[in-house]
Amino acid sequence: MALWYIVAMRLVFPLLAFLLFTISFIKFDNAGAQSTRPTLISHADSTRAIAFESVTRQREPFATRAQIKFGPDSATRIMLFAMNLQLQPGETASAVTADAEDANRANHLLTVEHAGSVPEQPWATSLVVRLPESLPQTGDVLVRIKYGGVESNRVRVGIGQVGGGPPDDLNAVPTPGALSPFSTGAATNLASGDIQLLLQQAASAATALGKPVNIVITDREGNVIGFLPMPGTPSPSTIRSVGRPGQGLEGTAVPPAEAATAKAATAAFFSTTGNAFTTRTAGFIIQEHFPPGISFRSSGPLYGVQFSSLPCSDIKKPSARLGLSADPGGLPIYKNGLPAGGIGVEGDGLYTVDRDPADDDQPFEELIAASAIRGYEAPTLIRGDNILVDGIRLPFSNVAKPPAPASTASIAGATISSPPASEFVPQVISGVAGEVSPRFFPFIAGTSPGSNALTASEVGTIISRAAQQANITRAAIRQPLGSNARVTIAVVDTAGVVLGIFRQQDAPVFGFDVAVQKARTAAFFSGANAAALLRGAGFGSYVDRAIADGLRLDGSIAFTDRANGFLHRPFFPDGINDTLAGPFSTSLADWSPFNVGLQLDLIRTNFLASLGGPAVPCTSIPSLPNGIQIFPGSVPLYKNGVLVGAIGISGDGVDQDDLIAAAGANGFSPPLAIRSDQFFVRGVRLPFLKFPRSPNL
Repeated sequence: MALWYIVAMRLVFPLLAFLLFTISFIKFDNAGAQSTRPTLISHADSTRAIAFESVTRQREPFATRAQIKFGPDSATRIMLFAMNLQLQPGETASAVTADAEDANRANHLLTVEHAGSVPEQPWATSLVVRLPESLPQTGDVLVRIKYGGVESNRVRVGIGQVGGGPPDDLNAVPTPGALSPFSTGAATNLASGDIQLLLQQAASAATALGKPVNIVITDREGNVIGFLPMPGTPSPSTIRSVGRPGQGLEGTAVPPAEAATAKAATAAFFSTTGNAFTTRTAGFIIQEHFPPGISFRSSGPLYGVQFSSLPCSDIKKPSARLGLSADPGGLPIYKNGLPAGGIGVEGDGLYTVDRDPADDDQPFEELIAASAIRGYEAPTLIRGDNILVDGIRLPFSNVAKPPAPASTASIAGATISSPPASEFVPQVISGVAGEVSPRFFPFIAGTSPGSNALTASEVGTIISRAAQQANITRAAIRQPLGSNARVTIAVVDTAGVVLGIFRQQDAPVFGFDVAVQKARTAAFFSGANAAALLRGAGFGSYVDRAIADGLRLDGSIAFTDRANGFLHRPFFPDGINDTLAGPFSTSLADWSPFNVGLQLDLIRTNFLASLGGPAVPCTSIPSLPNGIQIFPGSVPLYKNGVLVGAIGISGDGVDQDDLIAAAGANGFSPPLAIRSDQFFVRGVRLPFLKFPRSPNL
């Protein structure tokens, strides 16, 4: 038996193990003659083939010539897997043929050298095919097999590089196809009985502790489906952290129900099947140093995310009311191991941020929330305290043993609502499974800047390239290790009009608003009229500070969010203590997570107005209706050297977001001479993008 096959069979079992859950939903019939169409197996979330180099176990992209000669020649051999394929007695691999179509629609024959059942997995057939040297090494090809005159589906295989290639066949879907837990049309799997039990457990803990509180339960998309305002809850709650009262949002009074909603929505928006974060986790990653309190460390990776999903946003509806919360007391809810929503508890009269993560504090709001979710806990593996960022373990909750009161409190006055249908519907883009909102799909052409604007086809290409890169990018914040990133991808034109949004399957919901914020921010600050628009909106002081640092904001510099955020920190350069603030930041003496500078000042008036009345756009600048974002994950887009919009990515580590944005912007990148990393501020080179080490799976 050939060496390549012996080695491959020893390695194949781990690669197939993760498929078994999916396959268990499918009925197989391999007895007798071929009765159904052969099916090449793809990843559960894309039409990309389950494939690896047959000896070295290398994943795609594949070269056409192997580095080491294992067989009679140097041709690369890859292993694919098929269902509904079983050779008849006396037949050999030659009974199966294979071909690949490249981007130029040229067809290439692939020689099938082996076809046989996978040991102990009779439903699966392994196929070893030899790649011809004629195959261009320029990106994806579509591969199919044929047996008994019946053609299989076509799956994507990267040759030379991953991405590009011909479009998927009409109605192509992942095969055998994962049964997504979120394909039911609902934004939660919680029933009314679950919501009632969660409220009762929370109320019982609050009663036992003698702490009346407001309790809010949301589904995964922020819809309030359970609410209990306990009599005696302190009201209002005051926004307060380290800044001076009256500066930014410091000292602002808000209803406790709004604070509880923000906490519940935050926990829901941040949590997926691959990670479970809390409001304590959020507080750890938004401060001026990461980890908080450690001098000479750069700011938190999601610095500024608190000002997203606001009630004035035109993107995320429903909102998180106060934006994303960093106040302990918000925990995710899981049912049967699947994310179902979040719970938020507010009752101490203070809406704040945990400034000392090392003190092991256990505020009663977090105790009550932890007691509420007994039986609805996140799987241990995916909790924030099992995820490391830059070698630093994230927090989850300081409550190890939540109270379990013996008596059940009344929840008279509680409101329990039926969850509405999800905003998102399934959609496959270039072989990548995900979701879209009908509000932003199909993708549309830009109208600004005039005749040079992006076409709908170009928008689709940009989103497709980003999605394909995301599908092979090693995730930074998901378990198990080796998972791919799951992000939201947004493209806007120079007027801030959304041309398309695509969410990979199980991407965190918070990225829906943030990806658009990032794209709009990059397009705005790279535009020729940024300074004039800021002055017209009453923010000329920030323009003057930028000009003093040599930044005219006149379109002469292509800004990514990494660059813009670098200018928006209370230390410049970021994280270096005892330095002056960046031109867009509040000075450190007045700084707090609720008073960061331009980002907040742009939205403060309309944000507060939207809390107390009908929603209005977050800013008075038309191209920034949901505000700006100041952490990485965007690239301004240029066509024929002219700014035409931007792409924004959100949902994983910020370096991963940068990488995926760059992949989407390929072919529409800004000219090198105007990239932000060609310019210096106070003797410091501005950043443009930063990619993770060993980014691909």
